[in-house]
Formats: sequence, C-alpha cells, structure tokens
Amino acid sequence: MDSNQPQQRQPARSGGPGEPPFRPLSRRTFLGRAGAAGAALAVAGPILAACGTTNSSGGGSSKPSGNRKKIGFSQPDTSASIWAPLMAGAKLECKARGYELLESHANSQLDAQLSEIQTWIAEGVGAIIALPLDNNAIVPLIHQAHKAGIKFLDYSDNALPGVDGWVIFDNLQGAKLVGDYAGQWVNKNLGGNAQVGLLTHQIQLTGKQRIDGCVSALQSVAPGAKVVAQHEGVLSPDTFPAFQSMLQAHPGIDVAICIADEGCDGVLRAFEATHPSAQRTKDMFICGFDGSGPTIKAIESGGPIRATGALDAIAIGRASIEASVNCIEGKQPKKINFPYVLSDISTTAANAKLLQDLNG
Repeated sequence: MDSNQPQQRQPARSGGPGEPPFRPLSRRTFLGRAGAAGAALAVAGPILAACGTTNSSGGGSSKPSGNRKKIGFSQPDTSASIWAPLMAGAKLECKARGYELLESHANSQLDAQLSEIQTWIAEGVGAIIALPLDNNAIVPLIHQAHKAGIKFLDYSDNALPGVDGWVIFDNLQGAKLVGDYAGQWVNKNLGGNAQVGLLTHQIQLTGKQRIDGCVSALQSVAPGAKVVAQHEGVLSPDTFPAFQSMLQAHPGIDVAICIADEGCDGVLRAFEATHPSAQRTKDMFICGFDGSGPTIKAIESGGPIRATGALDAIAIGRASIEASVNCIEGKQPKKINFPYVLSDISTTAANAKLLQDLNG
C-alpha cells in the first residue's frame, strides 16, 4: 500500500440540498442473523450530471454499444478470498444486464492498478468502479475518465471526489456489531480486562471506520480493554510479522482486531508460533471483517478466531455492476450502502448461507 495518506471524506448518509435522503431497499440473496434486522440496501437520491455515453437520448436512459458495454472493476486485492465471490456476483449481473466485465489483475500493486484503469479509459469503456489503493493517485484518472465520457464509481468508500456513484458498506454499523461482541466476550471470558492489538489500514476510510468504531464499541462494553499496540497490515503476509512483533513487545495481548479477514490467518499463525498453552489459546480473541470463507470456517472450529463482520460478497458484486450500469444508462440506484451481519460460533444458519454463497 502507498504510504501517502489521502484526504478522506465521510460517506454521505443523506442527500445534499434538494436531494432525497437514503431510503432502504430489501437485499437480495442474504440470510440475516435473527435480530439483525435492517439488512437492507440504502440508496441515495439524485441523478448526477451525465458524462456523455454513446447513443445518449437527452432526458431518457441511454443504450450504449461497443466498448461502452464494458465495465472495469478495479478491485485490486486479487489474492483475497473475497475477490472470487465478488467477481462471481459481478459476472452474474453483467450477464443479466448485457455487459462485459473487465477484472483487475493488479494484485494489490498501485502501479498495476493505475495502469489497468488507464488502459480501460483508453479503450473507452462504459464505466469503471474502483477500490483505490491510493485515493490521491486515482483522482486524476477520474477526470480523465469523465473527459472520455466514462462513468467512474467508488467501491468500499465514498471518499473519491466527483464520482458518479458508489457501492459502500455501513462500516460504523458493522464495527459496532463486532465491537459489542468482542466486549461481551472480554467481560465473560477475561474478567473485563484485555490487552488489545490492532491490525489496521488507516489510509482508507473503510479501514479507519472499522477499526475506530470497533475499538469504541469494545471499550464501551468492556472499559478494561486497553489498546497496547497497532500496526498497518491487511493481508496475512503483512499481519504475520506485524503481530509477531506485537507479541514480542506485549506478550499478554489477548484481543486482536484485524481490519479484514485476510489478516486473521497471519495473526493466528503468529500467535500459534508462541506455542501457547491450552488456557492461553482459550483466552485468545481474534476478529476481522468481510466474512471470508476461511474465517467463517475457523470461527466454527471454536479456535481463537471468534467473529467477523460479514458482508454478502456475491450480492455486493452484483450491486457494483447494477450501480455502474445505472450510471451509464441514467437509471437508479447509483449509490448503494450495504449493512453487515455478525458471524460467530452461534450464528450457524447465517454461517451456512454465507459459505454456500461463497462456494457458489
């Protein structure tokens, strides 16, 4: 990840002057946990100014052709387990809407992401939806895309200026779910006191909201939980050495909060490398976000990975194409906000549905 921290903006929760607020829509294909009411899409209001798609028809929807029927999905974390089901959902929606999906092969490399987006702009695709590795580096490409009549959408954060739409996550809601659960676990199993280590990605708004919101909720429920270490790291190759260093400096860490499920395995391997006793293993709490298949399976095994804030990757993939096509064709919704559900060892029905969707 690039170390230059971009300026971030909070996701819009309502429209601006004269714009309607977000309104809930029922989610497709998602089995919410009992008590997790509110699993809904939230859609923001106005049609944004058109940026010149082919065959535009003034006030009505446009019907693109040629390369305008292609959508570039720049989700660059191509080694992450969530990537495959996300792309599966995107392909399903592309097929249903008559579009072609262009997938990223960036493998979390900023230069590769920028090169891919530049190639798509040169090809004159209809829309690009991007999870930016560096917001500042993406902004000039938004301007280039608009000059070429290409719609540009933000994925995961509403932090890029001037985008035509977005698919984002209700991170504060998800962070509270996970943080509350962690606090309850600390009170029940650790007597209310814990040393907390954080594996973060503060450069991205989603990362900041997940971690900060989770810590706030955790400490509201268990005030004796104290953060003693923090390190940037998303994927397991990064979190493994980071958590090793944390444990060397703070061998009593018994709660680890990961910005994403992809980091949980690295944290677990670093913990197991200390050859913990049975009691120490029983007392360890690791959690993450996204709801990846390996993490849900690890939760159900009863090991130290205890919980995740889960998202429906297939539905999000479909929504990403839905919003992109709607931007191209002048339709709604263009702005979609997904809630999380909690996955823990007790949510067996929700876990089974998530795993079923992840496995296709």
